[in-house]
Amino acid sequence: MSLSKKLTSIFAPVLLIVTSVANAALPIPPEEISQPYPDVKVQTISSAEALINQFKQQQYQLNTTIKNDSLPAIFVENLPTDLNSLPVEQKTSGFIRLLLPTIIDVNKHITNVRNKVISLSKQPTTKWTQEETAWMKNLMASYDIKSNNVDELLLRLDVIPIGMVLAQGIDESGWGTSYFAVNGNSLYGEHLSSKGGKYLSTPGGHVKVAAFDNLFAGTARYMYNLNTTSAYKDLWTLRQQLRQENKLSGSELVQALSHYSTRGQAYVDNLRALIKHHKLDSFDTAEFNTTPPLRIKFTK
Repeated sequence: MSLSKKLTSIFAPVLLIVTSVANAALPIPPEEISQPYPDVKVQTISSAEALINQFKQQQYQLNTTIKNDSLPAIFVENLPTDLNSLPVEQKTSGFIRLLLPTIIDVNKHITNVRNKVISLSKQPTTKWTQEETAWMKNLMASYDIKSNNVDELLLRLDVIPIGMVLAQGIDESGWGTSYFAVNGNSLYGEHLSSKGGKYLSTPGGHVKVAAFDNLFAGTARYMYNLNTTSAYKDLWTLRQQLRQENKLSGSELVQALSHYSTRGQAYVDNLRALIKHHKLDSFDTAEFNTTPPLRIKFTK
């Protein structure tokens, strides 16, 4: 029996009791997490140079990360205003380093949710708790799965390769220097959702760009939008195929992004060039090392 058929009978109306779900320690989708960072003291700094010095103190370098497949859990909550003041190599590697832990962490949350869905789908639904049933129903609604088909949910509920996220963040934010990135933690060129929310406007207010409390929230929402917007059906299908072939990577998946930008194929070609030149697909299996986590926030 397929996973979808096993679940067809469980979705009678249930109350979405968020508090109960949280108490049951069920994984929370990253786009719904209000406080994503470790409970440690926030270190405030005021310049990009100070961030580079922090990285040096923690021995956080990209070549070491690639070699050891590990990195320190340094969570940078927002962007400095002066990345352009750095030498080019420091600016580019600094931007990748400040964003990389956040991308890894968002994907970890997505993986935890996905794994729980898979685990529940292998159990008789009669063994599910009320909280688990509500949790699954909430996911179906959030991902707009009207059929309550778990296979369709898993098609959408999946990670975005790190190289692709980095490349889009680089391209859309101008290496973390755009007005929307610096002032709204908006790195991926997302317009304000029809559901509303925080935003920044272009001069004259003709374009409203989504704004976020921190880089985690902006990254989580970008991934959620890719995973729930019907314009990216080809991306979901290609990702599933690549996963089955053990070939899932940013350089492979970006070919499904021709509709993301008005630049079409030129946009895809540029993302591929960024991934290749900066070795952005080298971080897909990187894990946080055992050093204590850090939180860094820039004062404006």
